[in-house]
Amino acid sequence: MATETQAETAVNEGHSGMPPLLRFDPGVGVWTIVTFVLLLILLKKFAWKPILDSLDARDKAIQGSLDQAARIQAENARLAEEQKRILAEAKAQAGEIVQTARESAEGLKKSVENAAQEEKRRILASATQEIEASKQAAIADLKKTTADLSIGIAEKLIRQNLDDAKNRALVDQLIQEVSRKA
Repeated sequence: MATETQAETAVNEGHSGMPPLLRFDPGVGVWTIVTFVLLLILLKKFAWKPILDSLDARDKAIQGSLDQAARIQAENARLAEEQKRILAEAKAQAGEIVQTARESAEGLKKSVENAAQEEKRRILASATQEIEASKQAAIADLKKTTADLSIGIAEKLIRQNLDDAKNRALVDQLIQEVSRKA
């Protein structure tokens, strides 16, 4: 055991008591630098160009997407304005159609009212003519009947040539007969 502790002491004294990771070894340092430089050369030759190319492609793709999004947004704004314009035109046309329909309905209403008034006047005129004709016929019939009765009364009075009381009784009897016939 003594030999192990002496070996440790010799190793520790030669390296001035520093932990093994912090001690500088010139052989390892040179190889580390050579390896690092070779790694940089290999990365530059094989990795950086593809990485930079893919970053450039990604940047272009993102920029293209942003440009396309801006175009789409502008197109959407244009379409929204066009839609508003079309909607306003449609509302205006609908208003015109409604106004035209109202005017047509009003015209039709007046036309129907005028036709109804004209028909009313025609019917009233026709009814008045019929009433007048019926009245004239009734008057003519009444005149004929009165004339016939008067002639009949006169004829009976002349035949009987009776006294005044009998004449009155005869007239009353004939009036009752006329009343029953009417």
